[in-house]
Amino acid sequence: MKTPIKIAIYSGVLPATTFIENLITEVGKQHKVYLFGTIKVPTSYTSKNIHIVETSTNQWQNIPQTILRVCQLLIKRPKRVWIAYKEAKRYKTPYEQWMRFSRFIPVLLYQPDVFHLQWASKIDRWMFLKQAYNCKIILSLLGSNINIDPITKPILKDWYLKHFPNIDAFHAVSHHLAKAAIGFGANPEKLKVIRTTILEETFNYFKPKTKLNETIELLSVGRHHQVKGYKHAILAIKTLKNQGVKVKYTIIAQGLVPEELLLLVQQQELQGQVFFKDGLPQEKLFTAMQNYDALVLPSLSEGIANVVLEAMLLGVPVISTNCGGMPEVVIPKETGWLVPVANPEALSNGIIDFIYTDKDEIEQITNNAFQLVNTQFDTQTVVKQYIELYESVCHSEGCMKASTAFLRAQSEAND
Repeated sequence: MKTPIKIAIYSGVLPATTFIENLITEVGKQHKVYLFGTIKVPTSYTSKNIHIVETSTNQWQNIPQTILRVCQLLIKRPKRVWIAYKEAKRYKTPYEQWMRFSRFIPVLLYQPDVFHLQWASKIDRWMFLKQAYNCKIILSLLGSNINIDPITKPILKDWYLKHFPNIDAFHAVSHHLAKAAIGFGANPEKLKVIRTTILEETFNYFKPKTKLNETIELLSVGRHHQVKGYKHAILAIKTLKNQGVKVKYTIIAQGLVPEELLLLVQQQELQGQVFFKDGLPQEKLFTAMQNYDALVLPSLSEGIANVVLEAMLLGVPVISTNCGGMPEVVIPKETGWLVPVANPEALSNGIIDFIYTDKDEIEQITNNAFQLVNTQFDTQTVVKQYIELYESVCHSEGCMKASTAFLRAQSEAND
């Protein structure tokens, strides 16, 4: 039997995204998982292998919490308190220094063998762990963190060029993102493409599209952000309206609708064609999605969008831009419809192409899409690949000795 590894799956906030939560649950069945960060919504897990180590943002809770952990670390590994202090001093204000210090201390105290960082933009904050105790760092490459952020925030490009050559392993959700990481100095041999995980119950909703509504109902789902390209979709709807196509377009997203989009709808006189709805719980969202004729993904940048995979599992046809890794799953006339990025005219043409596609062909395309997700994004296969990745970076003698010593100490404490 393999020695369990201590794995920190770090997003900084709990609960994390659906994808990360799925990963936490599955990995916790075989290894110890540590979740460091701030709890935004009460979160619990059935597995005793999953440990939540909260760092409160409330100063009256944070200060005594951190002092206790500092005392524990002083007893076990006193030099690491100094390491945390030096790292925290890099930040500008006393408040920021304290908050960073209070987050560094618990990680140094519990000493995970593997620190799986979800956001590349935080890489400069955590690389010191490698020097602190030779922690293995795995970095996920997700969408805009790689494609857009280094352009809009030049400091990130500098950090990536500095740190990527020293990362122990990279996880990319698409080949496109893996290739982009090489441009920042990532070692190709350390890059592993692992698809996202989809909740197993989603596979039970499949119902292929066999008939379109008289007025075509189109849907987009996702946060309100410029990278989602909603303005281009709205302009595409304007083109369709001018051509006499009966179409309605709904955007489902949490939070306030940006004034830019509201103004655009008004300027284009689309009040009767474009609608905004607040986010829905997952089960209700899946049911609602199946009432629409197609999912439109007008994004400017994506890794591989989860909502597209979910639509494919639901039997909803997909019309997507060819951004990021989307061409790896949306194959024209095989699993969906693919159009250029930031091109309302091309998007409107893609929608017309979809509308005039024979219903039998649409049904075949939705069946093909379901089979693609069913084979490439199967939870068991994906989790197995993650565990193999964790074990491969933690195969060194020092890493395994640390895990064994930890388990021995736990056993003695229980006795």
